[in-house]
Amino acid sequence: MIMNRVWAMPNKWTFKIKPVAELLNRYNVGEGWADPFCGTSQLCEFRNDLNRDNTVAITHLDCEEFAEKIVPQNIMGIVFDPPYSLHNVMQFYRSVGKEHLMRKNPTGAYPKTRDILASKICKDGISISFGYNSVGLGKKRGFEIIEILLISHGRNRNDTIVTVERKL
Repeated sequence: MIMNRVWAMPNKWTFKIKPVAELLNRYNVGEGWADPFCGTSQLCEFRNDLNRDNTVAITHLDCEEFAEKIVPQNIMGIVFDPPYSLHNVMQFYRSVGKEHLMRKNPTGAYPKTRDILASKICKDGISISFGYNSVGLGKKRGFEIIEILLISHGRNRNDTIVTVERKL
């Protein structure tokens, strides 16, 4: 397993952080990839974001519905960059008028979405997860960690943890 720690300025749009952009490029994120929380990123072929503003999403569905209905079987990989904390999840759902969706995802961990996406990734496919932990999709869903990138943003900011996994 590869482990690296780097420093970079934080950015609301995670994929614009230089070491993140380099990592996504290294894993050839693009055609055949899915992103349930794309925001302003056009990297993946299958893009979704619940927010209709400031996004280049193709669909605007709840992430679970996107995973079930839009993401095809045997995709090359996913980038999984949801809101990182329960507080951020609550703020986001409120901002788009979807507070009721919190009942589906009370912990902010999106377990059902992770289950569905994990089942749709091809053998040897890649999952790249972002957050304040390195959980990723995990062994129980058939993945092994191949790389962890810890990005320090300095002072009182939380690090961004990027977990890259391969499906066994």
